[in-house]
Amino acid sequence: MKKSNFAAMNPVVAEAIKQMMAEQGDKFSLEKINLADLGRRTGISRAKLRRMKEHDFEDVQHALKGRKATTTLLSGYTGILDSLLKAGVVNSVVCLDKLRKSGFTGGKTIVKDYISAHYHLVPAPRHAVESQGNRGRRYSTGPGEAFQMDWGFTKVQAYDGSEYSAACFAMICHHCGQRYVEFFPNAKQENLFIGMIHAFRYMGVPQYVLTDNMKSVVIRRDVDGNPIWQKDYEQFMKTVGFQTKLCKPRHPFTKGKVERLVRFVKENFLVGRVFWNVTDLNYAALDWCNEQNAAYHRGDWNPYEYPFRALSQSGIHSG
Repeated sequence: MKKSNFAAMNPVVAEAIKQMMAEQGDKFSLEKINLADLGRRTGISRAKLRRMKEHDFEDVQHALKGRKATTTLLSGYTGILDSLLKAGVVNSVVCLDKLRKSGFTGGKTIVKDYISAHYHLVPAPRHAVESQGNRGRRYSTGPGEAFQMDWGFTKVQAYDGSEYSAACFAMICHHCGQRYVEFFPNAKQENLFIGMIHAFRYMGVPQYVLTDNMKSVVIRRDVDGNPIWQKDYEQFMKTVGFQTKLCKPRHPFTKGKVERLVRFVKENFLVGRVFWNVTDLNYAALDWCNEQNAAYHRGDWNPYEYPFRALSQSGIHSG
């Protein structure tokens, strides 16, 4: 009978074998050990115990342990990832989309692991001011009750290497997070109306539109603090059939969803893309909106996460 080397065994297996030896006495044999009983004592599967028995239940290192594959799914594509990281692109979805257009067949996890391991290639961010922290409470609204609207301004890359400025009109449903994005050469009032009509046709007409104090919407406030609407915008509201609520300046808890959407457009949609003109840009933006609206987002509205609070309690002023 072979002598058991308990020091080289797995501690759990060694303890179970000692118990079996004490119970069976001279009848115990390591070569004829009951693997089913040993499995019940250790919680290890019989197949694994059978493999361990070939080495007298001693821990044996795998022959290939420590060796790394010479090639992976990312081999041949690391140059593309490095160039994206050096340009400040760290969004794994954008990187994966670029790689798949070049023939990459892997998934997002390997791309995220590579980005995490090569984050030193990303240029250091520049922060103008420190974060002011949490200054309010979130609130929730019902379906179709409130849409948030805002403008964003960005640079767009053209195929000839040049870049041009574009105004990004963004609207998002406060309840479910459905979004609509459209680009214009500028943020004039006629472009605001066009963007709103297209968004309403895409998402429906809400009860309220939340926006800031842009000149194309409100002129000033009267002595009681009520807004005096720009006359064309007031007529537009009455014609379409919605109301407008003005948000406090620098208060992201009332209009933060659309501000985050503008940032998401800059960091996800526009990164690494080139367009022929504004028409080509808007076709691509509509496809991107359809893709994002069809995807599940954990940050979208959850009726059990935030208790309902009236809009008037959240720093929003109705007209």
